[in-house]
Formats: sequence, C-alpha cells, structure tokens
Amino acid sequence: MAPAANTVKTRKAPGSVNLANSDSDSDGYQERLMEAEAARIRLRKAADERDKKRKALATAYRRSLSTIQDRIQKSITKYQELHSAMHMRRLKRLKEAVDTRDEKLEAIATRLVNLQQIMLNHGVQLRAVYKGRRADVAALVPEADAQKKIGVDSNKAVQPRGIQQRG
Repeated sequence: MAPAANTVKTRKAPGSVNLANSDSDSDGYQERLMEAEAARIRLRKAADERDKKRKALATAYRRSLSTIQDRIQKSITKYQELHSAMHMRRLKRLKEAVDTRDEKLEAIATRLVNLQQIMLNHGVQLRAVYKGRRADVAALVPEADAQKKIGVDSNKAVQPRGIQQRG
C-alpha cells in the first residue's frame, strides 16, 4: 500500500547542496515520513475495523445459520412425529377391526360348537328312543304295508288305460 503523502525525494544537482537546503530537506523528509507513518496507522486501523466487521458478520451468519438449521430440524422432527402418530392411529384402528372380527368369529365358532353338541345329544336321544321302540316300529311297519296295499287297490279303478300298476 502506498502512503498518502508523497515521499519521493527530488534529485538536485550535486553542486547545489547547501546547509539551509539540507535542513529544510531533512525537515520535509521527516514530515513526509511522519505523514506516511500516520497513513499506515490509519490503514492498519481501517483494516482492523474491516476485520472486526467481517468477524461480526461471520459470527452473525453462523448464528443465523445455526438458528435456521435448528428450525429445520424441529420441523423435520415434528413431521416425523406427526407421520408416526398417523401411522400408529391406523395400526390401532386395524387392530381394533381385527379384534372385532376375531370376537365375531369366536362367537360363531362357539355357537356352532353348541349346535353340534345339541345335534349330537339329539342323535343320542333318537338312537335310544329307536332302540327302545324297535319292537313298536317293527309292529307298525306291517300295518303301514297293509294300508298301502289297500290304498293301491282302490286306486286301480281310477287309473286311466295304458298305465300299468307296479306290483
């Protein structure tokens, strides 16, 4: 960086050097050096201020970026929790439906078992009745055959021609 003051010394011819000029030149040179030093200090202060501002901006940027990332993470977590809750609600409804279906099927199976038991009991009772009444049934069968034959004889006269009676 170039200093603000002009520090370039003009050359004079070697024969024209005198003491008065030498002091004024020296004083001018010293002034220019001081001005250059002041300019360097100002530039250093400006650079320091610029660096401070950059650091402050970088810190603010990191803070805002962190805040945004936290908000995004919270949103993602909230979405996942909501999705999970919806999924759990669906699973709960499915479980309730399956439980209801199982209860109905169990009631039907119980009723069927009860009916089968009743039918089995009726079968046992009918068998016992049949065994006890076998003689009565055997006696009733010849009577029924006799009545059939009487009914068939009376029907012979009513039947039209061409139809033969089985017998």
